[in-house]
Amino acid sequence: MRKLQAWGGAAALLAALLLGGCARQDTVTATPEQAATPTPEVTAEPTPEPAAGLSTNPLTGLDDADYTGKRPVAVMLRTLDGAQPQWGIASADVLIEGVTEGNTAGLMALFADVDRISKVGPVGPGRDLFLQAALPLNAMPVSIDKNIYAANLLNTLAYQDLDGYHVGKTAFAFDQGRQDAGYREENCWYTTGELIRSGAASYGTALEGSNTPLFRFGTRPEVAPENRSGMSLTVTFSKSDSEQLNYNTGTGLYEKLNADGSPMTDADNGQQAAFTNVFVLYASSGIKDDGYTRQYDMTGGTGLYLHGGAWEQISWSKEDATGPFSLTAADGTPLTVAPGKSFIAIWGGYYGQALRLTAADGSEQTLPEKPALLASGVTDEAAAAAEAALSNAQKLIDAQAAIDQANADLAEAQTALQDAQTALDADSENADLLAARDAAQAKIDELNQTIADNQAYLDANAPQPEETPVPEETEAPAE
Repeated sequence: MRKLQAWGGAAALLAALLLGGCARQDTVTATPEQAATPTPEVTAEPTPEPAAGLSTNPLTGLDDADYTGKRPVAVMLRTLDGAQPQWGIASADVLIEGVTEGNTAGLMALFADVDRISKVGPVGPGRDLFLQAALPLNAMPVSIDKNIYAANLLNTLAYQDLDGYHVGKTAFAFDQGRQDAGYREENCWYTTGELIRSGAASYGTALEGSNTPLFRFGTRPEVAPENRSGMSLTVTFSKSDSEQLNYNTGTGLYEKLNADGSPMTDADNGQQAAFTNVFVLYASSGIKDDGYTRQYDMTGGTGLYLHGGAWEQISWSKEDATGPFSLTAADGTPLTVAPGKSFIAIWGGYYGQALRLTAADGSEQTLPEKPALLASGVTDEAAAAAEAALSNAQKLIDAQAAIDQANADLAEAQTALQDAQTALDADSENADLLAARDAAQAKIDELNQTIADNQAYLDANAPQPEETPVPEETEAPAE
């Protein structure tokens, strides 16, 4: 019987090139309890000074408190299996989502006032994609560990963050009840406004300072019911992560669902995450030099803006990592964004990703073309071929495993048949013994059929070894 081995090459190609590799977002090398505090660094102010006396919320545009001199806070959240429900999802002013590694989109929660954070987590590792949205706001990044690209960006800018890998339990706490309920350790670490202040103080870093408006906020005209062209948006980040935002005409908010279709609710209070504004920012993507982290062109692109049940095409630009987002309407004028909470998806449009937007009547909308791939990107054709190769390899492995298991079960089934036949020979009129003999024979027939079917699949689909070419004969040189 032929033995098949796992096709590591096909798996590596699909993981590294198609979807950016394994979900390394789930690997935290140390917990806050294990970490030590390093020498504090000087905090830079990479964003421009806002207008004096800014009092409205810089992230929502709402005049609900005095935000003068308050730096926002940007908390990285875990999103992999076992991380939900997260704390702080419903209370965040802005949620930003995008795939950084693997198949599951990462998430960052932005808060305009650290003192209004009751509990947020589970805290995840830092990623440079999200830092590019946080740094222009002069926000304090909060994470537990981070990848090399995020670390390099912060080090280059001499920008102080708050990382549990270094600061430890000064800024983070562990929810024992959550772990007792069956959650993995990495999904139990959280922080609060008070803890964040304590951690920042250990570095000598202040949470008072300048802040910059995220958008150009202003009043927008009300959308008439007949013009509600953007009622339901489905953002597919991968085949295993497809999320939906549905417009609620009663609240005027887009309510977010998880990938499994359940409401995205806050672990702190059970409230569903909901937003006045929804953005999808198209960004060309590829793979970084490590072979699995996603690379995005964050200088600009097209996108979607949803508000009031309607949508419009927009354009966006960004000068550099510390430059704020600049949004324009289709006619080139600056985009006015309605005051309120916002959800922002950074979407590369590569293989496995998709968008679907429907109107109030259920009609599917025609959306802008997906962004072009970066030079390091993988074409849809190449990615599909890699996925097909991996799928075929797995089917071959499964077929061989089925044959091996059937052969292992066959001996026991034959013994059972012999025992049943012996008993029946001694009492040939016993209906129960006859049924037992027939059942034992049926089991053997089933196992033999399993072996035959899977062997046929192997014979038809297993890769054939390449033939070694026979050297051509050459005439002997004349003497």
